[in-house]
Amino acid sequence: MDTFKTPVARLARLFQKSRDAWDAWKAKARDKQRRLRAAQVKIRDLETSRAYWKDRALTAERERSPAPADGAATPPAVAGEAEEPAAHRLGLPPPGHQHALLVMQLALRMYLSAGLGSRGVPRVLNLLAPWLPVSLPAQTTVLNWVYRCGLAILQRPPERRTDWIFVADHTLGLGASKCLVILGLPAQRLLETGYSPDHHAMQVLAVAVTTHSTGEWVASVLGALAARTGRPVQIVADHGSDLHKGIGLFQQQQAPECVETYDISHRIATLLKAELSPDARWQELLRHARTTRAAFQQTDLAFLLAPRQRTKARFMHVETHVAWAQNILIYHDRGDFSAIRRTCVLSVAAWDHLCARLGGARVHPLRALIGSRYPDKAALVEALQAASDLTPTDLDDAFWDRADTGRARFLEGFAWVRAFREELRVYAQMTEQAKAIQTFLKTKGLQAGVVEPLRATLAPPATLTPRAAQFTTRVLAQVAAEAAKIPPGETWLASSDIIESVFGKYKTFTARGPLKEIGRLVLAIPAFLTDLTAPVIREAMASVRTLDVEQWVKTHLGDSMLSKRRRAFRAPALDMKNA
Repeated sequence: MDTFKTPVARLARLFQKSRDAWDAWKAKARDKQRRLRAAQVKIRDLETSRAYWKDRALTAERERSPAPADGAATPPAVAGEAEEPAAHRLGLPPPGHQHALLVMQLALRMYLSAGLGSRGVPRVLNLLAPWLPVSLPAQTTVLNWVYRCGLAILQRPPERRTDWIFVADHTLGLGASKCLVILGLPAQRLLETGYSPDHHAMQVLAVAVTTHSTGEWVASVLGALAARTGRPVQIVADHGSDLHKGIGLFQQQQAPECVETYDISHRIATLLKAELSPDARWQELLRHARTTRAAFQQTDLAFLLAPRQRTKARFMHVETHVAWAQNILIYHDRGDFSAIRRTCVLSVAAWDHLCARLGGARVHPLRALIGSRYPDKAALVEALQAASDLTPTDLDDAFWDRADTGRARFLEGFAWVRAFREELRVYAQMTEQAKAIQTFLKTKGLQAGVVEPLRATLAPPATLTPRAAQFTTRVLAQVAAEAAKIPPGETWLASSDIIESVFGKYKTFTARGPLKEIGRLVLAIPAFLTDLTAPVIREAMASVRTLDVEQWVKTHLGDSMLSKRRRAFRAPALDMKNA
């Protein structure tokens, strides 16, 4: 105030007048915004009403029109009218909505099937706007449609049957929550799917979230589901401790005739774990692969590096590492290292090797060539033959280890793989047998007596190493134990791979979020497993409101971790009047 020359009393009156004028302007702006919003809502409602009554008028007009006589040609105008209703209905928004059904269908398929994020969907629709009459939903609107469709599909009463097959598993996220998902498929439809069902063949029967999964809790979820669907004939799962216990309790209490099947992929993985975990050579191979990857990932050898080793489900991907090591040996044996370096040079080490192997008298004429570089192996061989009586057969692998710069560089990173040649033969046979068994059961199904036709498709024991033959015998014994549970004449599911695929796709959605928690995006699972046709979307929009989604989230999930984080890190509000 000391900087102002005007008396304080006058300044106070001026400030008060300015504040009052500002408040009046703000009130006027708020009133304008209210009137604008009311006009927009009224225009939207009038457009919706107009389209609705136009559709009803066209429908009534078609119903009053007499049908053409048998054999009479349909006039073009009538044929055009017959095609109009479906397209016209797609152009209409569902009751109470602003966006057309076509926009909803496009947005949902872009998000759930094409892999676009919720921000990417409006951008793509904006690109299509010059050719299609589409509006642009906000990203939150796209997600809201996903949640509502997922919840509507999840709440649909399942068909009551006596031949349900359940596929159950847990998925985890950041935090303490675990989500139990149960998919269903009638046994009589297995043959149509080739015993390897895809996403649209399955139906989401239950999605349950808890922070403390126990066998008793799993049994209660299965019991409540069986009361709605009928008792299942088979439950396929991976034998997780709480899941296995819960299925056992469910069988004892409600469904003694239900068969629990140990997923063949996980069963073979446990056998591989028992076989390879104590194997010092296998652990050494993995250790070398990790060290090499760390040392050469930013070098010219990066294209040859081993795949990254998984922290989870390691023994379900053994064949990946075995195949990589075998490919490294094949690359080495082929002898063409031009992708690394093309030049060859008669180094001192290569010359010394020839002297020790062939004698100094024969090799002495080559001394003048030491250090000379050649574009490839053929050029170096030609130069050596021109200066001496050496032949290509005199140049062994040890010579090329020193003379071929590409080969020498390769050996810097991968010479250690050559020491595992014999072990890799055993590992490859084991993984090939395991893969063949899984492929047979996943395409032919699991049935009593399946072992003999399965054995006929495998490599004969005489062609295998003793260790691979013993491993195959152990796997077949486990298959026989699971097949013996299946009633005679029935062929049921052998694997729960479908639910692993579902979780993999679900995690592509959660990966876009700031926190990879079990949240409302679990409702995307029933949404992307269903063919979202126009009638399905219209029904979902009519039966499930945004408030219903919020209520479901509050009941089953509670506050999200992101909302808790925002509250925890929220800055204290400042009182501007007292500041």
